[in-house]
Amino acid sequence: MADEEKTSGGTPGPIQEFVSQLRRVTEKFEGMMGLSGSLPLQPTVPTLPGLPLPGALTAAQLESIASGVTAQRRSIQALQAQLTAFDEQLAVLEGILGPLAQWSRTWAKFEGLLTNVHRKPEAES
Repeated sequence: MADEEKTSGGTPGPIQEFVSQLRRVTEKFEGMMGLSGSLPLQPTVPTLPGLPLPGALTAAQLESIASGVTAQRRSIQALQAQLTAFDEQLAVLEGILGPLAQWSRTWAKFEGLLTNVHRKPEAES
């Protein structure tokens, strides 16, 4: 049965272990009541590697995990708000830089015209 409790990676699957424990308890109850075992050979519950057995977690540990997940979600929400504000600031900057770039191109053309006007008479003389 130890081989049945292993995942494809070779490490024990916590869900499979939990199902195996439930299977053993159920088989004991069936034996006490004189019923035959009718459980499937392979558990049909998917494994979640890295999680401890559900019976090994205390209420405080579960609360700690839940509050940690909540804190991470709040952190993501705060980051999203910061990114939204930053995007709005970039949009304003983009709106300012567009006309400034156009003005700069116009000014460069004007300077070019002024420079060419002064050079033409010099080139002729």
